[in-house]
Amino acid sequence: MNKINEKINKVFKKYGDFARTNDILAAGIHRRDIKKIKDEGWIIRVKRGLYRLSEIPLVSNQGYIDLARAVPEGVICLLSALSYYELTTFNPSVISMALCRGRRRPKIEYPPVEFYYFSTKQFKAGVDEIKIKGHKIRIYCPEKTICDCFRYRSKLGLDIAKEGLSEYLKRKGRNLERLFEYAEICRVKKLMEIWVNAMI
Repeated sequence: MNKINEKINKVFKKYGDFARTNDILAAGIHRRDIKKIKDEGWIIRVKRGLYRLSEIPLVSNQGYIDLARAVPEGVICLLSALSYYELTTFNPSVISMALCRGRRRPKIEYPPVEFYYFSTKQFKAGVDEIKIKGHKIRIYCPEKTICDCFRYRSKLGLDIAKEGLSEYLKRKGRNLERLFEYAEICRVKKLMEIWVNAMI
């Protein structure tokens, strides 16, 4: 390992496997060296000005960690949240992330992401914070996720929303009061009542 790669490893370890361009430059590494090590595959550009060390052992949901660092105000939603809670058999290849309406679309190079814009009330409701490998991730709770899937049923497909609800209703910890509370916020309460009554 040469000196530049040693310096790079040191910088990235200091900042938890992620580093901004300014952090790398401050360590005495030239811009041309940043480009070189990126081209060689040592680092991955998540977005402009933010890199991740490529050799770190990838954990399940590594993309969630990458996005949480790149877009800290975003919230993992819809299919990605449904998948995280094991409420779907569908395995999404693109991460779904919610942003508050009016926010500019971030330019993300990696991982593949699809942004959804929610109204302020719908964006703020039901946000949980989980930890993956010590990184904080914002994700909607299961109840809010199911309601969002019903709200976006024309895009995602009603089958996915129904599967998520069906799996949720089988769980011991289900909370119908909470589910209907989020259904009201998401404006799908009547639809949710119909499907819950049909499934129970």
